[in-house]
Amino acid sequence: MFNFEPQMKQFREQMVQAGFSGSAIVDVHPTNGIIRIKVNTSPPENLISFITNYAQFLNISLGVMNIESRGSLC
Repeated sequence: MFNFEPQMKQFREQMVQAGFSGSAIVDVHPTNGIIRIKVNTSPPENLISFITNYAQFLNISLGVMNIESRGSLC
């Protein structure tokens, strides 16, 4: 099994140095197939960029698992 902890720690340190942080609430309903995420970033100006990039990451990860995704940015 791969251990990605060192890479994750390094990336966290880079985000701290860049002044990026935030919080999230994850609401999961497995029986309905629903995952909702509410994100706040610090500074708040990073929110749009974060959500756009995270949505792309989510679409990529779903595709890798052979799950077709559809959606749009509002």
